[in-house]
Amino acid sequence: MSNLSSVTSEHRRRSFWVRLSEVERSAVVQRATVEKYAKGATLMSAGEVGDTAAVIHRGQVRVVGAGGRAGLANRFAGDIVGEQAMLDGQVRSATVLADSPVQALVLPNTALSGLIELHPGVLRVLCAVLSERLCESDRVLGNQLDNALTKVVDFLVRTLDDSRERGDRWVSINIKSQAELATRLAVSRASVVRALSALRRDGCITTGRRGVVVVVDPDALRAGNKRVRECRT
Repeated sequence: MSNLSSVTSEHRRRSFWVRLSEVERSAVVQRATVEKYAKGATLMSAGEVGDTAAVIHRGQVRVVGAGGRAGLANRFAGDIVGEQAMLDGQVRSATVLADSPVQALVLPNTALSGLIELHPGVLRVLCAVLSERLCESDRVLGNQLDNALTKVVDFLVRTLDDSRERGDRWVSINIKSQAELATRLAVSRASVVRALSALRRDGCITTGRRGVVVVVDPDALRAGNKRVRECRT
């Protein structure tokens, strides 16, 4: 027990585990079950009821979206995973996979509740972790939008160039649907929606029914394409 409650060089600085006091770490160990996972094993699955959280004591894990299609984050020794679904009582929105052999301290909901009641400092640390995760999520969404905007503008400019060779002034582009364009560009549909909305606000395009996008200001679209590329280099 005493070894498990200690902080080692493997534990990430400013992680959940490192921020706890020695007394709080000992209380976690007393209430947790020690579980070991082989590399590639699933610690938690999207869609399941979030009734446990786990402190990664050794090793590292990868958090992926439903179906394992997109990597969302990496977590290391000292980090806690699964806490959000357990605290809000919702099903898990992501899957946690072992990227190496992992040893974790698994806490059921009742154990965490009792721990917080006796040691309120644990809740303060959890709140700090959740706040950091929210900021991290905002950065990821921002990067996804930048990436989607670049791809959407590139697609529209290429199509515009092909059409302008034929002498067209305004170009109507049939993307069929936002979902189909998202698949074609390998981004999320939500990112395509936000990218098209941004281009509409800038006066570059208008959108209509049946997947029609009209480029009404080719110069502004080209300028936007140049600015996005300069920002990314």
